[in-house]
Amino acid sequence: MGNCMARLKLVAALSAAVCALGVSYAQGGTVWDGVYSSEQAERGEAVYKGACIACHGQDLGGNSNSPGLVGMGFMFLWEGRTLGAFFEKIREEMPTDRPGQLPAQDYVDVVAYIMQANSFPVGDNELPYDAEILDGIAIAPKS
Repeated sequence: MGNCMARLKLVAALSAAVCALGVSYAQGGTVWDGVYSSEQAERGEAVYKGACIACHGQDLGGNSNSPGLVGMGFMFLWEGRTLGAFFEKIREEMPTDRPGQLPAQDYVDVVAYIMQANSFPVGDNELPYDAEILDGIAIAPKS
């Protein structure tokens, strides 16, 4: 019985730790909270160069057929929405010649790269590709 109680306490402690990670994102988190790592953004840059640059450009500025992914153009389209919505949009529709064909990790790494390109602060942890967590991170102007 004592061994069973110890296991239950361990499971409860692990569950609380996992929930705390999700809560830190879900309770009013924004892109200004350092929700991605620099290593993740570097991986995202490599994916961007291989799959996105042809349409969105070297400077992520877009063109007449593709929206810009930085600056005022990005904020105009995405302010008030979540990283979850942004992630789902690019995962379902990009790259245009093979939408949804990249691994989920590649898509979330590209999101991290776009965040870095927009000067949102880097953090210690990687941005997860968990829809619930991403939906808790608002794309908001700097307050």
